[in-house]
Amino acid sequence: MSDENAEKLFLQEKPTRALLFIGSMGKTYASVISKEIDSTFAHTTRILAKMEQCGLIRFTFEGRIKFVELTEYGREVEAALKEFRDIIAEEPPEIQEEKSRETGVEKEEFTAGEEEKEPEQVEELDPLSAEILEKVKKLRSKIESIHREAVEQGDSKDTISRKLGPYSRDIKKLQNQIERAESPINEIVTSALNESEELLEMYLRN
Repeated sequence: MSDENAEKLFLQEKPTRALLFIGSMGKTYASVISKEIDSTFAHTTRILAKMEQCGLIRFTFEGRIKFVELTEYGREVEAALKEFRDIIAEEPPEIQEEKSRETGVEKEEFTAGEEEKEPEQVEELDPLSAEILEKVKKLRSKIESIHREAVEQGDSKDTISRKLGPYSRDIKKLQNQIERAESPINEIVTSALNESEELLEMYLRN
């Protein structure tokens, strides 16, 4: 990876957070990363695509679920980023000495090296795409809520499968609606539905 590409990628907050999160999880998938770094799914996939091009991550499949994990090179970069993070988290000796001398004096807070978050373009959806996306969001929220409650209650795998199984039909209905649509449905909507399907399948398998 060239110095220029590295600078563009890791002097931004979200790519750095994404790589560190992938390293901490060992193996995860795009929608989870998207939530962790507070980014849209589309923006997250663009970040991951750049990381894959740089040889930092690789994608693997288990059934129909697409996972992402660090390569050996990615783990080396992760270690370097952690070291850098720890260094800048420490106060310079000069500041520590000044603080020890200025007891009771309110100091001005500052943050070094923090840059403005990368703006994300919000694409305007056509009415049908917006309607289906809202349905997908509600369905995903319901699936996550039921799974969370089931885990908290200590339900067995079979019980969780019985509770979540019917939602496969709801996903299929939305897929059919997209296929029958007279005009093309926005990619954001299809990606969101695919991620919801992958999430449900993971819940049903684990």
